[in-house]
Amino acid sequence: MTPGRQRHPPWTRRIFILAAGCAAPALANAERCAVCGRKLHARSWIFEGKLCCSETCVDRLRPRCSMCGQSMRGEYIEAEGKLYCGNACLERTFPKCEICKGPIRKGYTITSHRYCENCVQSLPTCFSCGLPAAHPTHLGDGRDICVHCLRWAVTKPAPAEMHYDRVRRQLEAWTGLPLATLPALELVDLGEMQRLAKEIRKSDAPVSVRGLYSRQTTVTRRRVLGTWKVDGAEERECIYIVDHLHDEVFRVAAMHELMHDLIHEHFPRLADAPLWVHEGVCQQAAAEYCRRRNQVDILHGIEQCEDPDYGDGYRYIHALTGFEGWPALRRWMETVDVAALPATAPR
Repeated sequence: MTPGRQRHPPWTRRIFILAAGCAAPALANAERCAVCGRKLHARSWIFEGKLCCSETCVDRLRPRCSMCGQSMRGEYIEAEGKLYCGNACLERTFPKCEICKGPIRKGYTITSHRYCENCVQSLPTCFSCGLPAAHPTHLGDGRDICVHCLRWAVTKPAPAEMHYDRVRRQLEAWTGLPLATLPALELVDLGEMQRLAKEIRKSDAPVSVRGLYSRQTTVTRRRVLGTWKVDGAEERECIYIVDHLHDEVFRVAAMHELMHDLIHEHFPRLADAPLWVHEGVCQQAAAEYCRRRNQVDILHGIEQCEDPDYGDGYRYIHALTGFEGWPALRRWMETVDVAALPATAPR
């Protein structure tokens, strides 16, 4: 299963209000203007101890706005070492909210995305990308999908199978291991996914489920002369993925679930390993997929996940593989003492 995204702490900016000195009339005792060098007339001005022949020369001595370049009279604003003539110029330096395009006085930064506090608090969260949902579409199962994710959403079996097969080939290329059998793929809505998660993976923590790997064995028996004999066993594998995911999110979810199948086929010794081992290894595969395609937002969600199985499990697996990546992970899965593994992922 793949978890949802996490939110990050607010970003703020401190502003200070100061006052500039003002010019005042002075007696015509000086000889020349401190600015232009002309002889002073009967009326002159003094600014910060310097005599000037006109207000124009005084303006040349006054501090200038860092944004518009105009000389500043009276109060001005200092922020982060720069001076501004008023709020209008100061706000032009603020980052703009990705949704409302207004200046962000207080807001949130998530990877490369910036949002004002109002948009974050007033808008629903997109189920697919985990970001504030601009112009959201509300689905019948209670989910909200932002306009960007809805445009690229995987909603039909045909495109889902295309993305699924593509991810299967990329997983085999990364690991060098083939998948002998490919689990069936089914798109389900959120209500069905939640039902399946409770039924199949009762030990899972309550996370935002986007995918689920299911392996069920059906045993056929018949009664012969008063005793039951096993005729055979049929194993059915299926991967369920929630519909209406952005195609990039869909592929990452498929990579995670297909890694479950690869562990089952090639590393059966991990069958009794704690849940954090399975989820940590699968999250490592999903994170590697994101890095190779520069999917920064999805990778950030994997790295910052707070769930003890998905988040701590991934961070432990990622640390032990280091720069070597898959070869180190494969050696660990082939040699680790499963019985000695702790019930929860080491931090």
